[in-house]
Amino acid sequence: MAAVEIEPSPPSHRRMWWAWTLLALILAGLALLGWGYWVETWPPLVRRAVIVFDTPAMAGRKIDVALVSDIHVGSHGMSAARLDRVVDQIMAQHPDAILLAGDFVNGDRRNDPAVHLDLLPEALARLHAPLGVYAVLGNHDEWTDPHAVTALLRRAGITVLNNQSQGVGPITLLGLADTPRARLIAAPLLPAARGAGKPVIVVEHVPRVIPGVPLILAGHTHCGQIHLPGISIAGNPITGNRYYDARFRCGIVRWQDQIVLIGSGVGSGSFPLRIGTRPDFWMITLTGR
Repeated sequence: MAAVEIEPSPPSHRRMWWAWTLLALILAGLALLGWGYWVETWPPLVRRAVIVFDTPAMAGRKIDVALVSDIHVGSHGMSAARLDRVVDQIMAQHPDAILLAGDFVNGDRRNDPAVHLDLLPEALARLHAPLGVYAVLGNHDEWTDPHAVTALLRRAGITVLNNQSQGVGPITLLGLADTPRARLIAAPLLPAARGAGKPVIVVEHVPRVIPGVPLILAGHTHCGQIHLPGISIAGNPITGNRYYDARFRCGIVRWQDQIVLIGSGVGSGSFPLRIGTRPDFWMITLTGR
């Protein structure tokens, strides 16, 4: 009779170890997703910066401006009640001017049901500052109904700068429309903006370098929204579409002789997770020597 060899079964404790490891990984993943879903609803951090200008117009002057972006009202992270609380936070900082850097709504097409304009007016009408409240539109505003968003902002007492400049105390704001042609559009506008002799500050939605201005203020990136060691999503890995220039993901970026300051946004849009990032807005002190 031929000998039959029987392979011994793996020890039961080894099978149990793999089962418990797999379960732990699943639970950790679910906990991380739950955490990210919750973080979207947290009060935004108030980040602070001081920018010093070497121009006569700023000598002995100082103004505090709030930079707020990416409200995305109606999304998971931005109910009407949370927007009210965010407005309270902004007003508690007593800014001299408030700059709103676009994406007031969600949605990516006209008549998109994700757009909830009705949730904006009451809260935005409570924003006020001695030197005014100013806004530019973002990509979601442009994709859905830019005329309706603009009209709503103006009814709330907010000045919409659509490729226009405006004197604000000792500075000049240049608000740019959300378009890849921002550089080309800005070039002929800059001479008039500089005419008052004040430093020109660009406010735009997507952070793009505009030559010839010392300070650029923007939003759009949500600071990557998912940002873990070795992982930072600046584009779609499947389609190859780029969401933003990865060099300008978040915070204060010094680029040659310019400063680009990018807010994380107080909301988070249609993707309902923030992992490794926080909602925020900036209080920026602009001062001279």
